[in-house]
Amino acid sequence: MTHDTAPDFRALITARRAELDLLAEKLGRQLQEVAPATEAAVHSVPPGRHGGNLDVRHLGTGARLFLPVQVPGALFYAGDPHFSQGDGEVALTAFEAPLRATLRLTLHTDRATRALAARLRAPFAETETEHLVLGLDPDLDEAMRHAVRDALTLLTDRYAVPGPVGLAYLSAAADFHVSQVVDGVKGVHGRLSKAHLPSLNPPLR
Repeated sequence: MTHDTAPDFRALITARRAELDLLAEKLGRQLQEVAPATEAAVHSVPPGRHGGNLDVRHLGTGARLFLPVQVPGALFYAGDPHFSQGDGEVALTAFEAPLRATLRLTLHTDRATRALAARLRAPFAETETEHLVLGLDPDLDEAMRHAVRDALTLLTDRYAVPGPVGLAYLSAAADFHVSQVVDGVKGVHGRLSKAHLPSLNPPLR
């Protein structure tokens, strides 16, 4: 499903990794997704707007992943955890692991969060210190473009940062990484420091 034909989401859920049963700091870059709005069979490997096999190593303990609800009940599921994974997975497998995780699902119905999710091309996430935007496309260049455009959208919606200022900030201080190139749909993730953003413009809320 393309961004242009995405449904009008009624809600949004956040998957938050509350704790993991192994004592390690960077565990569980796993598949997390809700059911996409289609009756066709959905392959488990390519990520998409529904989430899925995102393979972003920063989605570890305490991270929050925002997934737009597309079908009644959301039908959330998770799997494919990793002991460790770097940026730019190139060999289809990371350090795979049979882990158990405790997840907290939160249903978001506020208009601001729903509006942001509807404007973005992919799920978005945050950690204690960073906002994470994702770019997903079979073409890596397009994935990068999507990540940058979603970063600009987030800066405008959440912090009222004008487009030219946001673009200059992304080049000067944000970090963009290749998430993976092995899942059919390639991934790029952008990291925006929360500490930087209030100085760009006073937040809207």
